[in-house]
Amino acid sequence: MNNKNAQSYYDKMAEKIENPYETRNKAKDFTTFDVELMKRFADQNKVLLDLGSGTGLLINHLADDFQKIIAVEKYPEFSKFINSHRNVEIINEDLLDFDTAESVDIVSLFGVMSCFNREEAKLIYSRIGKILPQEGTLIVKNQMGIKEDVVINGWSDELQTNYFAEYRTVDSEIALLNNLGFQKIERVDIYPPQYNRWDNTHFYALICKKGN
Repeated sequence: MNNKNAQSYYDKMAEKIENPYETRNKAKDFTTFDVELMKRFADQNKVLLDLGSGTGLLINHLADDFQKIIAVEKYPEFSKFINSHRNVEIINEDLLDFDTAESVDIVSLFGVMSCFNREEAKLIYSRIGKILPQEGTLIVKNQMGIKEDVVINGWSDELQTNYFAEYRTVDSEIALLNNLGFQKIERVDIYPPQYNRWDNTHFYALICKKGN
C-alpha cells in the first residue's frame, strides 16, 4: 500500500487551489497552536528545515524567529502562498526524494506523515536522522490512531474523492522513531478536545531528540 491516492488528491487540489486554507481538508484551522509550539524552539542562530510546508500556514508566522528557514514543498501551486522573506528558501521537491547536505538544527513535519505508509515514513525519518546533528530536534505533528492504526485507502465520504491516509498509533510512531535513533521523545497533546473530531484518532506532536 502506498500514497498514490494521497498524491492524486493533492494533484487535483493543486490544479484549482485559490486560497491557502484549502489544504486544511475541511478541518478547523489550528495554526495558532502549531505556531505556539514552534515558537518554543525559536532561535535566530538556528536553521529550521520544514518538510511539507504546504501553503505556508505555519512558516509564514516564523520567518523572524530563525536564522534561516528551508521550506520543502512538492507543489509550487501551494508554495506560491509562502511569504517572500530574506531568510526563507523554498524548494519544490517530493519528500521521498529530498535530501540535503546543508546544516540544519530543527526539522518540522506538521500534518504530513499520515500521507505516507510505514515504509515511506521509515525512509523519511531515516533521512532526517542523517541530516540532523546529534543535538538537533525533530518535531512531528500528526493525527494518529488511538487504539489501532487507522488506514483510509479509497473513497472518502467527507472529501468526496479517493484519498490515502495512514494514521499510525502514537505508540507505533514513537517505536518507529526510536528504532531510527530518536530515543528521547516528548508527547504533546497539542490541541483542545474539539479539534479531535474522530473517535479513533487524536492529534499529537512528538518532540524528538537523538540518544546520547
